Amino acid sequence: MKALCTLAFAALLFGGIALTTGCETSHSETDKPGLLGGNTHEETTTTKNPITGDVSTNHTEQKSN
Repeated sequence: MKALCTLAFAALLFGGIALTTGCETSHSETDKPGLLGGNTHEETTTTKNPITGDVSTNHTEQKSN
């Protein structure tokens, strides 16, 4: 019974740590003048999951005249 309680406590402790660890997110924005006038606005968002190691990147580019 003591081993079962210890195992249950360890599972609770690990679950609490896993829930408090979130994804790491970075975001950047740039504005550049166009060659023939206008403007280019770029946004890049990168998200990394430290538990699984998965990385996802979202990049958008908006051009105006």
